[in-house]
Amino acid sequence: MRELATTSLLVVLLVTLVTPAYASVTIQATMDQNIHVVFDFQNIDSRIYNETIRQHLFDVSTIPRAIEESLEEKDLKNVECIYDPTQEIFDDSTRSIRVEFLLVGSDIISITINKTTTNKIYNVRTDWRKFHVNLTDDYALDFNEYFGKPIAEWEFENKTTPVHYYYNHTSSIEFDPICYFTLPSRAISPHVAEDGDTLIFELPLSLGESLLNSPFLILVALIMVNVVAVLYRKIRR
Repeated sequence: MRELATTSLLVVLLVTLVTPAYASVTIQATMDQNIHVVFDFQNIDSRIYNETIRQHLFDVSTIPRAIEESLEEKDLKNVECIYDPTQEIFDDSTRSIRVEFLLVGSDIISITINKTTTNKIYNVRTDWRKFHVNLTDDYALDFNEYFGKPIAEWEFENKTTPVHYYYNHTSSIEFDPICYFTLPSRAISPHVAEDGDTLIFELPLSLGESLLNSPFLILVALIMVNVVAVLYRKIRR
């Protein structure tokens, strides 16, 4: 009986000593001509959530500005976070925060043409995820710590469509973050560049792009020019 009581007491002590997670966040970065980014904070500790509302340090522009400033420190200036300043990011009923924006610019996504396949080759930087931001004056989030591991070491899920890279940081008992980089459903030959943090994949040209890049279009244009020239000479006679 005494052993049972001792065991029960130890269980209670362990439960009280475990620090609950203050919040969880899921980051979805969906790639196409730009990167559609969503930060979804859930299960935020009530004290932190209320302080975030009261202090007004965190709003719809906080994460986009932090990313732009972090990239500018790396001399990456041809990049912009586009967001709707009127979007409501706080949900008091669930103590959650959702921030959504587009990440655009040639310093983030560069596109070239594969001369062999005529596919578009995308080089997409992912190191923009490494920044820090404050929810309150005494509660900071360091995404460089959570997601500093190179993309090359993340999990790669290629059994579903679209494919994605993801990483769940589990070292912190106060914060539960997970990040997904989702590629276009038609992405071809996805892989990570030698720098470990740039995603590379190919996409087929659209019909309009195929026509513009087709040598037949030039041939048709030359024929039309010749036809117009012949007709013009006949009219002048």
